[in-house]
Amino acid sequence: MCEHAVQFYESESFLYEKVSRFVNTALCAGESAIVIAANTHREAIARRVNAVFPFADSESRFISVDADETLAGFMVDGWPDARRFADVIGTLLRRASANGAVRVRAFGEMVALLCAAGKMEAAVRLEELWNDLARDHDFSLLCAYPMEAFQGERESQAFHRIFAAHSHVCASEEYVNGTADSDQFHRATALLQQKAKALEYEVARRKETESALSKLAAHQERIREDERKRIAREIHDELGGVLTGIKAYVSVAIDRAKAEGRAVDPQLADASDLADTAIETVRRVITDLRPSVLDELGIWVALEWYAGQIEKQTGLSCSLTIDAPVAAMTVTPETSIVLFRIVQEALTNAIRHAGASKITVRVLLDEHALIVEVADDGKGIEAAHVFNGVSWGIAGMQERARHVGGQIKVTGITGCGTAVVFRLPLEKLHDQ
Repeated sequence: MCEHAVQFYESESFLYEKVSRFVNTALCAGESAIVIAANTHREAIARRVNAVFPFADSESRFISVDADETLAGFMVDGWPDARRFADVIGTLLRRASANGAVRVRAFGEMVALLCAAGKMEAAVRLEELWNDLARDHDFSLLCAYPMEAFQGERESQAFHRIFAAHSHVCASEEYVNGTADSDQFHRATALLQQKAKALEYEVARRKETESALSKLAAHQERIREDERKRIAREIHDELGGVLTGIKAYVSVAIDRAKAEGRAVDPQLADASDLADTAIETVRRVITDLRPSVLDELGIWVALEWYAGQIEKQTGLSCSLTIDAPVAAMTVTPETSIVLFRIVQEALTNAIRHAGASKITVRVLLDEHALIVEVADDGKGIEAAHVFNGVSWGIAGMQERARHVGGQIKVTGITGCGTAVVFRLPLEKLHDQ
């Protein structure tokens, strides 16, 4: 069986140097050399070979052919046909060897082209056909693959089969150690390199997935906010108007009865009270959906108003402190919504679960970030609830924070309360 080596590489310039040395060694030894490569690679390799052997082409000792055209000569329905391969490559070897008179060294990257096209199984089969051809022809073969071709799970499986199909393995330039140049070293190094590449690919893929999910979540949140705004406006304009009209009619009926000296029908009084309750309910629903003060007066006034609403509705002490430098800042509508919803969720959690008597909200700046802290004096959230995904409210705050480039940190001490801290780097704040 002929020597069948594989070279893994990171950069094309390294490949050119490796293959040109392979060819020049053959020419120096009086052998012939074949290069089967893509045109750009053929030209780069030929320049390096001709710099050492200017007349190699004219002497027919250096044969360079296009890899795509060569593949087309024996591929059938995306699969290498054994008979056609033997004819096409056998003819090329006979020509280079002068019908067996001269030994041949061949470089081929057809397998790499198949890998790049996603035809991993075809590449493995082509390697096997090269080995079969060595039974009838005397040649040495060097194949080459960019290491980035073996990143996914399917590609990793093909890597091991390709690995086993070669008698010698050359690790890429990033891992070559001149003091340890054995085949065993190169094999071990190439395996580690492939695993590293696969891991890098998986990390990058997961980051892309997380980014896509984050963008989707942000898009859905924008849709929800727009829908909240629309519903709040329609409730205000339609239902609010109807209830106000009902209240007005009932009030007129009550005033008319009083003016005529008649007793006011108790049901009219009850209807007036019910109308007041309904109007107040509508106002509260509208506020929960989208407080108008947020759109009209901005985030800082909206937070002050909301803290006041919490005190009014729950009886809890809810104090808000906004540092002067923060109060002077202008925040984009998107970031304003994120800030408001995070504070709203943190306050809601404190009211529902903390058993607190006092809640404080602080908004301040440090050298690097805008900081919003919501702290209560309640029973304190357990660490397990923060990290085990039980709290959808916390998960929602974290997702909103990630969308604008910020971070949420939730800490709790049993019996001493819980603190929710949102940090938004200043550069992210300015980028919004």
